[in-house]
Amino acid sequence: MTATATVTAEPVAPAVVAAPAPAPAAPATAVIPANAAGMNAEALDDELTALGFKKLVYNSDTGKTVLLLSNWTVTGIDNAGAEQAVEKAVVVHVTK
Repeated sequence: MTATATVTAEPVAPAVVAAPAPAPAAPATAVIPANAAGMNAEALDDELTALGFKKLVYNSDTGKTVLLLSNWTVTGIDNAGAEQAVEKAVVVHVTK
C-alpha cells in the first residue's frame, strides 16, 4: 500500500536588494585655456564647450553685440589657465 500526503509550502518573500547609495557628485571642473588670445571666437567656443563649460559670455572690446562668433577674434579670457567649475560662466573678450 502507498501512502500519499499533501504538503503545502509556506510562501517565500522575495529577496530585497538595496541599491548602493550614489556617491555625492563632486562639482565638475576644467581648466580654462591659457593661450586663447588671437584665436577665432568660434574655435574657442568649440573648445570650451568640449571641456564642459556651459555658460560662455562674449564681451566685445568695442561695445558691439557679439552675434556671429566666426567674425570675432579673442583678445583675452578671464581666469585663463585657472581651474573652474564648469557651471560658472567663462568671460571671453573679443574684437573684430
